[in-house]
Amino acid sequence: MIKFAAVAMIPLLAGFLCAQDQQTTRTETHSSTTKTNWNGTLVDATCQSSHSEHHESSSSTSTEGGVTTRKTESSHSETNRDADCPVTTTTTTFGFMTPDGKYMRFDEPSNTRIIESVKSNREWSRDMNDRKPIRVRVVGTPNGDVVVLDSIR
Repeated sequence: MIKFAAVAMIPLLAGFLCAQDQQTTRTETHSSTTKTNWNGTLVDATCQSSHSEHHESSSSTSTEGGVTTRKTESSHSETNRDADCPVTTTTTTFGFMTPDGKYMRFDEPSNTRIIESVKSNREWSRDMNDRKPIRVRVVGTPNGDVVVLDSIR
């Protein structure tokens, strides 16, 4: 009896562990369509595609006790894409970055809808003029790394 109860508790405990993961996405399935909610920063997709990685290297030379030592360090990191590629008044192709660094782009009809939303939102227009990030909540259907937009706020 105790062995059966322990086996029955495993799926329950696994459910609790999975429930503790706080993500910015939520997926709902209706018929054959899956809609997902994301929080993120709107970016210029054309700019983003040309700013994918950043490389740095540095070297230094020191002399100690008549011995010269040369040290070279290299670093490789992803750039802060939402800061490097802010949305402007001339942006026509959009994407967004999630807080965990995942980049998603929009399909062409979604880009047209976003242009209309950007033009009608005073706060976003002000942020674009000041080159500030535009934080958004996107609801859409994912298709690989492309999102078909349902709504954006």
